[in-house]
Amino acid sequence: MTELLNIFPRLSTSLIDLLDGLSRQQWENETICSQWTVKDIAAHLLDRVLRRISAGRDTNILNGPDLKTYPELPAYLNELNADWVKAYQRVSPQIIINQLRHAYDELYTYLKSLDPDAPAIFPVSWAGEEHSTNRFDIEREYTEQWYYQQQIRLAVGAPSILNPELYHPFLQICMKALPYHYLCMDAREGSVVRIEIVGDAGGVWCIQQLSGSWCFADSADQADSMVFIDQNISWMLFSKAIDINQAAQFWQVIGNKQLGAHALSMRTFMV
Repeated sequence: MTELLNIFPRLSTSLIDLLDGLSRQQWENETICSQWTVKDIAAHLLDRVLRRISAGRDTNILNGPDLKTYPELPAYLNELNADWVKAYQRVSPQIIINQLRHAYDELYTYLKSLDPDAPAIFPVSWAGEEHSTNRFDIEREYTEQWYYQQQIRLAVGAPSILNPELYHPFLQICMKALPYHYLCMDAREGSVVRIEIVGDAGGVWCIQQLSGSWCFADSADQADSMVFIDQNISWMLFSKAIDINQAAQFWQVIGNKQLGAHALSMRTFMV
């Protein structure tokens, strides 16, 4: 976790530098996030950081409604997000930048203070966990910060953060959802699915069906299904920002098509 925490300041600094150089017109650019502009996403990132510090460091946890089913949770969070973004439409870009700069410093200090193996306040539900460690929760936070910054970069035509230093950790964390994602897939005992993200920031992940469950396995050149995904599109697939069929030219499945194609619908964000 130490390595990941050391990357956080570089990730946040790259965002602040990007936002600082945007024109007023670019702040109003549309993004792939439905109905949100660049300014809206920047405001949402500020909201995420402040809520994280408030709940964790200051134990100020919002008392939400009694949610009965999982689909109610994303709906509730989307409502909270929309309220904040709407309120921040009256705030200038420079104020958002200044507040983000200060909030990121506080977030980094707080995250460094956590025991990585202690229980987190909230579980990483997209990986099927009812209880998570701070280590995984911090990793989840990294993916969120990376993802929204990449959306902004895409919207303003800035260089992407698909470099190995920042993107490979994102992919590694997302792939932790694979065993849970495959629980609904029936396969013969010992079946292996090999997923390769193709690119200099990519990698290879294998899962195997054992005793009715799926677990990570050693890398295998031979598998029942081999999935190849271009790194330029994988982050969009995992966040439901692009349709699988729309991205068909960027992925390939060899072997058991049904088994391998299931990897393409994996979701690692609460969207």
